[in-house]
Amino acid sequence: MQTLDSSVAAAQLADRQAAAAASRAAHDSAPVAPPALASREPLVLRRSASWDAAALTRLAQLDGAPTPTGAMLVAELGDEIVAAVPFEGGRAIADPFRPTAAIVELLHARTRLLAGGAPAGRLQRLRPHLRMRIAA
Repeated sequence: MQTLDSSVAAAQLADRQAAAAASRAAHDSAPVAPPALASREPLVLRRSASWDAAALTRLAQLDGAPTPTGAMLVAELGDEIVAAVPFEGGRAIADPFRPTAAIVELLHARTRLLAGGAPAGRLQRLRPHLRMRIAA
């Protein structure tokens, strides 16, 4: 026979177990930042320079890609180049041993922006009409 105290304790234990399960489920399904972008190391995007040739060659070998030629946009995480994308378009190279998918997407977006391939915003589309109205 159960006493009132043991019944209350069992109910409290069941409630706490349900709350813990709900908390774990919410934590597991919460969106998580990509590890490369969540790190404390600074991420720097810049144009490749002549002194980057050795690092880009090493990165291409790690990725199983041909040695890159031409101007590249590189991503440095800390003080190491972890990904690069050619400005003229083409295959990105990235460190396969680090989570770099989000960084490569960022590099592609930045090269499109620098090439003028970014979609025009509403203000940019309206600007010619605004100039004509102001002049009139």
